[in-house]
Amino acid sequence: MAMSEPPEHSGAPISSQRPGQGLVFAGGCPRSGLTLLRKMLARHPAILAGPDTGAAPAVAFQWRNYAQSLGGLHENYFDLKPDYVAETMGRFLENILRAENETRIIVEKTSLNVAAFDALSVILPAAKFIHVVRDGRDVTASLLERSWRDPTTGRPFPHVSDRMAAIAYWSGLAGAGLAAEKKLSPKGRILRLRYEDLAGRPESAMKAVCEFLGVGWPPADGFGPPLANDDYLGLERDSLPLMLAPVTATRIGRHRRVMQAEVIRQIEEAGGPMLTELGYL
Repeated sequence: MAMSEPPEHSGAPISSQRPGQGLVFAGGCPRSGLTLLRKMLARHPAILAGPDTGAAPAVAFQWRNYAQSLGGLHENYFDLKPDYVAETMGRFLENILRAENETRIIVEKTSLNVAAFDALSVILPAAKFIHVVRDGRDVTASLLERSWRDPTTGRPFPHVSDRMAAIAYWSGLAGAGLAAEKKLSPKGRILRLRYEDLAGRPESAMKAVCEFLGVGWPPADGFGPPLANDDYLGLERDSLPLMLAPVTATRIGRHRRVMQAEVIRQIEEAGGPMLTELGYL
């Protein structure tokens, strides 16, 4: 049975600052360049770009499930208005991500944020979003080199062990990002960032990102220190040698060097619609 769309936020704010002001959620398929984006943004003194927290999709999905199942019931019987619940959940997430007296722009880059952009845009109506995309063929090649396992079974996840599952995984998350773009682009709330630009033209890419965030690039007060070995946590450490080295464009088009032509053809056939829509075919 199809779920109805969550209600739009329309009530009066709980505080004077709009929910989500100064919060930015980056997302995209894993292995698309989110850690590279963090590496570069973290040197800006006006930006706090931390590691993945997983908090944003967890809270957003919880709110969406509530809005789709219990929201109407609670409004009818307990006078609990949907807009109040949305803002309360948004403020809860803000409190998780922003320490007291923290004034910098917060950039949170859990990859699966991309699947929650729509819900996050409702509970945090002043937040902004960065949709990071990369050629699905390169993403597939990188995913297939991971050893990520399902903790409940101990077996590798399908998207890191089967090429058709990997390109389908990429297509699904890229599609979620494009759906969010259609809703949020007219409001100036979302930016699409290509890995190929970030790695191949880093200065112009960062200038565009920072213009979107409302800060200058290069920063007027100079760059802060680069992230060190211990700053990278969790799955970020899969890319540690690359993150500690200068930005490089050598991994653009890497699938041509590590995959046979027949495998590439199969991936292009399976992922063709999304590869074409994003300009990779």
